[in-house]
Amino acid sequence: MTQTDFNALLGPGAPDEAAPPAPLTGRELEALLSPLTPEAFATDYFARQSLNVEGPENKFAHIFSWARLKQALARGETLQDRRFNLMASFAGGEADGSRRPMFEVQIPQVTELLTAGATICITNIHMADPALARWAQALRTQLNFSGTVGVNCYVSPDGAGLPMHYDRRVATTLQIAGRKRWTFSTEAARPWPDANATYKDGQIVSAAADPGTPPADMTFRTVELSPGDLLCLPAGAWHSARGVGVSLALNVYFAPRNLFDQLAPLLLEFASASGQWRGGPPATVGAIDGRMPPPVAAYMRARLEEFYTQARTIIDNPQGMARPWLDALTDGPYTGWTPDPVQPLPRATAEDRFRVARAAPLRFIETGDTLALPCDGGLLTFPATLAPILRRMTTETAGFTLPDVITWPESATAPPPKDIILHLQILYRNGLLEMV
Repeated sequence: MTQTDFNALLGPGAPDEAAPPAPLTGRELEALLSPLTPEAFATDYFARQSLNVEGPENKFAHIFSWARLKQALARGETLQDRRFNLMASFAGGEADGSRRPMFEVQIPQVTELLTAGATICITNIHMADPALARWAQALRTQLNFSGTVGVNCYVSPDGAGLPMHYDRRVATTLQIAGRKRWTFSTEAARPWPDANATYKDGQIVSAAADPGTPPADMTFRTVELSPGDLLCLPAGAWHSARGVGVSLALNVYFAPRNLFDQLAPLLLEFASASGQWRGGPPATVGAIDGRMPPPVAAYMRARLEEFYTQARTIIDNPQGMARPWLDALTDGPYTGWTPDPVQPLPRATAEDRFRVARAAPLRFIETGDTLALPCDGGLLTFPATLAPILRRMTTETAGFTLPDVITWPESATAPPPKDIILHLQILYRNGLLEMV
């Protein structure tokens, strides 16, 4: 078994200075998956099947390092949010499970426990690393993912790692340093399971009513990750892992958001508009002797027929779901990331050039006479007549001046120049435009 001096990596004498994080480019997902394209990832792999991408040793050097871990642990000392926490395990990545449970630890114990052979899991490490949080949010934006994206960190000594289990979310491992050997099922035991599960003594341990297929009935693969390698597992895929020598890895998780969260506002708006729905079932007197009273049954039937009609309206016009979906892309569960403050307007001249911000893709959907445009601060609304100008902006890679934009409209319904300038100011203040 290889012995590692963890004090030299994370202790007081370890390097404090880390390379500055690379600025966001708007192509973080592409760089992460290369040579696989983001389109192939979203269509063929994400949440569907496992993906192993080998990369050059320094592929993730701009994302994380031992020095960044040391800095994050130092910041973590002052974090009070319990969603940032550390757990340890003396398990050895057993494929048949382990009786050695995980236990909570404090940051000053990290090097001692690593030296003793424990794996350390830092949950939501992005909460202690602002650059990592912004990077994770960029992935969420570029994948148009409506759930939560966050980052955990795992440090495993030689031979240590978590035993067989599955997660209720998509887990994407980035091998930062050292190596780690993974054994995983080629398919999910249950797609998007309701809860995590472990495997002990031939039994599945899970809070879910249906935990899915046990490991004994599934096909497995084994891969050994080296620095620069990536492994993405769908939610519900069984896996275990153990360090080969010391291992430092990030786990980028994609936690789903139930579609009902997006439907609920529409249903509530529909129900709140009707006195029949607001009042609930009618009051009745008399015995309830095996069947629902006829007035109540008639009420239920009428309301369900109304609900069916409303559902058919949405089915026939799915674009009606655009705003709830866009809301979900921006107003997701808390991840520890906070948007940048609204930017002050620059003192621009007619010669100054602007462009669509490289770190913030311009996404919008037309709904009736308005268009909705998500940004880090929420959902912006503009008149639909601005859409041709927004599309033109995305093609002007060399940038454009304010007079340029004013001359673009060719339709009589285009916004007047004064309104165009106001719309551009809103885009700039929300980080969607930048000066060249």
